[in-house]
Amino acid sequence: MPVYVMLGHLTHAAFDKIDRIDERDRKAKEIIESLGGKLIALYYTFGQYDFVAIFEMPEKEKLVKLLTIVGKFGTVRTETLETIPTEMLYKVSKEV
Repeated sequence: MPVYVMLGHLTHAAFDKIDRIDERDRKAKEIIESLGGKLIALYYTFGQYDFVAIFEMPEKEKLVKLLTIVGKFGTVRTETLETIPTEMLYKVSKEV
């Protein structure tokens, strides 16, 4: 299953509900799982981004649905990266 890295910023709306951040995280995990995906890791960070989520999603259409649902809440702004499996890069690098 493809793996994605989501880099995110918490909005003012998220900070208004910071005392319920654990509930928001559980809800995000439930949404990912309801779309057939799996949350691999979630970290809060210092620096340019407030959090990093690493997750699997079975197909791009489900990813688009996830991003639309997350965006609708208005509590985060995200940038999502699709990963390249190391084995794929190793194989391709030997072919060039």
